[in-house]
Order: sequence, then structure tokens, then C-alpha cells
Amino acid sequence: MTVAFFPGKFQPPHLGHILTLLDVYDKYDKLIIGVTEGPPRVMSLDDTVKILEDIFRHIPFVVIFPIKGTLDDDSALPYLPKDWDVIVTGNEFVIDVAKEHGWNWEFIPRSKGIGYSGTELRKLYEL
Repeated sequence: MTVAFFPGKFQPPHLGHILTLLDVYDKYDKLIIGVTEGPPRVMSLDDTVKILEDIFRHIPFVVIFPIKGTLDDDSALPYLPKDWDVIVTGNEFVIDVAKEHGWNWEFIPRSKGIGYSGTELRKLYEL
């Protein structure tokens, strides 16, 4: 069984995230979605986890895994899940972290087009 680990802040969770996660799910036997802390935040870590749990609750072999800390400053490293084979991300910074730690990694494009951007959605929260 090949397990993919997909970390992110998911601020807020949106259709682009879901489509990307479903693409990853289709390629691996199990998917661990790691939700990290850290800015920018428009909702709490608990709320983000709950939304993702609700979305994926009927899909087998998907685990939502809250992670204390962030990969931005390595504070999340002690709290990462233990049993995964490859970290999958569209974030170049996360790829750099994976390379630094000798982890297997796969790049997956993050953009699904206009309207699927956390940055765009966070701007709406500021209105």
C-alpha cells in the first residue's frame, strides 16, 4: 500500500483543494491530508479539519490529520504523521523541505484555474 501525505493550511478549504486532493487520491492507496497551523488564517485549525472531515468522510482511505505547528519554520516536524511513503504538494517550499529531509516527493500543480485560489478567497474575507 502506497500512502501519500499532502500537507497544507487550507485557508480556507476550497474547490481547488478538493479537486487536487481527489487527483492525489486517485494515484495512491491511501491519502493523509495534513492540516498545519500558521498564518494566514481565516478560520481555526479545528474548523478547517472539520470541513475537510465532512467533505471526505465517505471516501475510504482518506485521513484528515491536524498538525501542530507549520512547515514554514519546521515547528511541525515532530507532529507529522509517521507512516507515509511520499509527500505530494504543489508548494515549492514544501518540496525544498522534503529534499532537505530526504523524503520522497511528488509535485502536483496547485492551480485549477481562476476562482480556485486561497489568496482570492481570503481577500473576500477582508471585505
